[in-house]
Amino acid sequence: MNAITGNIKHVVVLMFENRSFDHLFGAFPGANGVLDQNGNVKPECYNLADPTQPPGSSNRTFQPLPITTEDPLSYLFNHDFGDGMMQELFGPGTTGWQAGHAVNAPAVTYPATNSGFVSTNGTKPQAMSYYQHGALQVLHPLASEFVLCDNWFCDVPGDTLLNRLFMHAAQTNNYLSDNQSYILTSQTIFDQITAQGSTWKMYAPWAVDQKGQPIWSDGSRNPQIDSRFLATVQASPNTNLAVTEFAADAAAGTLPLYSFLMCWLPPSLVGTSADTSMHPDADIRAGENYLAAVYNCLRGSPAWNNTLLIVTFDENGGIYDHVFPPATTPPQPGVVTDPVTQCTFDFTLLGPRVPALLISPWLGSGIAKAQYQNTSILGFIQSLIGAPALTGRDANAPALDPLFAEFGLSQPRTDCPLSIPGYSGFPYADGDLSKTWVHPSHTKTVPPAYLAQLAKIYGFTLT
Repeated sequence: MNAITGNIKHVVVLMFENRSFDHLFGAFPGANGVLDQNGNVKPECYNLADPTQPPGSSNRTFQPLPITTEDPLSYLFNHDFGDGMMQELFGPGTTGWQAGHAVNAPAVTYPATNSGFVSTNGTKPQAMSYYQHGALQVLHPLASEFVLCDNWFCDVPGDTLLNRLFMHAAQTNNYLSDNQSYILTSQTIFDQITAQGSTWKMYAPWAVDQKGQPIWSDGSRNPQIDSRFLATVQASPNTNLAVTEFAADAAAGTLPLYSFLMCWLPPSLVGTSADTSMHPDADIRAGENYLAAVYNCLRGSPAWNNTLLIVTFDENGGIYDHVFPPATTPPQPGVVTDPVTQCTFDFTLLGPRVPALLISPWLGSGIAKAQYQNTSILGFIQSLIGAPALTGRDANAPALDPLFAEFGLSQPRTDCPLSIPGYSGFPYADGDLSKTWVHPSHTKTVPPAYLAQLAKIYGFTLT
């Protein structure tokens, strides 16, 4: 541990859903995005209607498409492992990755990799979308003020739950699909923190209706998915705490060593303008407001000068990124076959790039070019508490020390923005995390199919 990281007493991770680096920061100045230094789309950044055939008049070319915060996104971009990400990276028919090679991939695709985001998603042009610089009034200013990582990857080319298992346990117990019923019983970072005599909490956004009633079908504690699939965590009193408690802990200077902030609002609000997860088709402005409120909460707290806030995403959600994922160390040796798709994987390939921001008064501003991944966070926390790695994955994940060596400061900054404004008309528009968010005119609606499916896997029903 270096002198700078020794000043970090509180690590806060806010993990959003399903956005790629190119999608959110592809036009960010100085970043490795989809635009060149002249603001033109890079020639290598494209997909074809049929990636197995050369470009031509009958084979439409799709280049990255600029959008604004008012442009809605469909959530139907395919991001499953087998019939989604393998084909998005390598082309139609690909059925896995083993020993450094794609299985059953086309002999040639155009471009050679990352060629199937459009074809796999039914030629939806929005799979290639990106926000123009300055369009995002929370993420973009924070990236300008602190450290933006443009070479940060999710841990598996697959969907939400697989990547969140890696985030908490550095493995999936060899599961390859969200379409299975399982509970992880392996040790997690939370177990390690407890064993080392330190503290952790998982917090989640809550909402109530105008009568003050929780917006859940059964009125129970917020059944957030991150805690539901971790056997040793789901029953803990430290999980599913409201973010209002996070705000209170921050204000009192009693934040735990590790705070994990979940992003989902109640299911009847998912996929609406109130959904704070950023999962397409959520309106991104609600998620940006949530981030602003978290930042504002920490910035105004006595814990600020000892805090590192890491903002990242569990996976890219089937949205285009032009950088090919690098090789990685598997949690344990062996090849796994998904019983649903029959696709195979040896876990030696990371997933696509996702955005990551590191925010602390101990960090200057800039773009970190070194390679990192979500399990780099586990290694950082383990270094703080003196715990060993959970698996081969976090044991070999790139450490965050070089980032602190490059951007770290000898004294905490005093020029960090005092607050970040949000968007009016969305949750947390006032930037205040200390108040339970009240939906102005809530009526229960049918939750979207993708969330209902995830809930069923973990034993609860959304209505």
